[in-house]
Parts: sequence; C-alpha cells; structure tokens
Amino acid sequence: GQVEAQLQVVQKLEEKERGLQSALGAVEKELALRSQALELHKRKAVEAAQLAEDLRAQGEHVQARLRELQVCAAENRAAKDKESLSLKRAQ
Repeated sequence: GQVEAQLQVVQKLEEKERGLQSALGAVEKELALRSQALELHKRKAVEAAQLAEDLRAQGEHVQARLRELQVCAAENRAAKDKESLSLKRAQ
C-alpha cells in the first residue's frame, strides 16, 4: 500500500529527473555549437576588417601615385609647349 505508492512517486521523480538531465545535455550541446559559430563569425569579421583596411591603404597608395603621374604629365606638357614656342620663334 503506502510503501508501494511512495516507491512509485520516487520512481516518477527519478524518471522526470532523467528527462530534465537529458534536456539539459541537449541545451548545453546546442550552446556549445552556437558559441563555436559565434567565434568563427568573430574571426571572419576581424579578417574582413583587416582586408578592408589593406584595400583602403592600397587605394591611397594608388591615388598618391596617380597624382604624382598627373603632375609629371603636366610638367612634360609645359616643357613641350615651351619647346614648340621656341621653335616657332626660331623659324
């Protein structure tokens, strides 16, 4: 009677505990996977930021070089114009 009833209650509670333990295990596993994914995304974000910075620096370098070449071309043109003016005068 009484003892059997108490044993049944204890068994039910033990089953419930097992169920909760296994649910907890599943949640912990899920959390671990999500943490891994987060770390991966963080790493990729850092890499992407680094790449963007490298590209920006390269772009600046190319622009500086372009300005140098434009100045050079302008100087060449000026020198050529001066030269052809001298030639016209000489003729």
